[in-house]
Amino acid sequence: MLNRRKFLLNNSLAVAAAGFSLTGRASAAPEKHAFKLKYAPHLSLFGNIPDEIDRLNEYAAWGFKAFEFNGLMGWDLTRAAALRKRMDELNMEMGVFVANPSGWDKAGMVDPEQRPAFLAEVKKAVTYHKIVGNSISTVITGPGLLKPARGHQRAAVVESLSRAAEIVAGTRLVLVVEPLNNRVDHPGYFLSRSDEAYEVMKAVGSPQVKILFDIYHQQITEGNLINNIRACYDEIGSFQLADVPGRHEPGTGEIDYRNVFKAIHELKFAGILGMELGPSVKQDPEGSLKVVQAMVECDKF
Repeated sequence: MLNRRKFLLNNSLAVAAAGFSLTGRASAAPEKHAFKLKYAPHLSLFGNIPDEIDRLNEYAAWGFKAFEFNGLMGWDLTRAAALRKRMDELNMEMGVFVANPSGWDKAGMVDPEQRPAFLAEVKKAVTYHKIVGNSISTVITGPGLLKPARGHQRAAVVESLSRAAEIVAGTRLVLVVEPLNNRVDHPGYFLSRSDEAYEVMKAVGSPQVKILFDIYHQQITEGNLINNIRACYDEIGSFQLADVPGRHEPGTGEIDYRNVFKAIHELKFAGILGMELGPSVKQDPEGSLKVVQAMVECDKF
């Protein structure tokens, strides 16, 4: 028998979807949810609203207090300032943007010869941080090298992060290093395991360099999510989420997100959980509304 609360939620989402105008704006007010954790939609959610900055209004209306946007450094500083203005108007917080976009292809942390380019990107990221006022920014190691041995490459990562920590010292910015799975999405990427990321954090020893624990990537890489989160918790600065397989909203795959979120809540985590996912339904606003529904359901712990 259908749970009454779920029935009402489904109806409210359907009404909200029907209330969207041709301009992509909602003509019917959504029902704001009081989330227990600080979930942050990526700025691509509700892509039917043409202007990314205007999407913040929709996120706030649903009860989200934060958002994230990997591609901020692709914007000019004037547009970044306009984003900050809207954030302040809505009392919203920004999560991560990627501080070293070249890290998808370049081994800037792993290869000492490429390190200057990595550090230059971190300096540029500080400029954006000062405009938008966020407190976390993703850094990615890039691919591993054929040589030298892995231990030497790991030592280079530690040195790169130590120098990056010097750049962000005196700011509020924490660099969060993201292990990525190299089985499905990022073949050849250097850092994939949470335990090795933890080892790197201890070697760096900076409060401004932490782990971005992406639940999607770590489920693919190693599983055992709750135990690994607890084991790494003192070095975790942020989370990201999506279900496996498919990288869609919670409830579309194998991860018991309600229990994972409960475990994170029990650790008294007050930071941001970025929703780095693609809706399982491609058409908006229906797809994004399904994501919101999934987050509301998983927050019931």
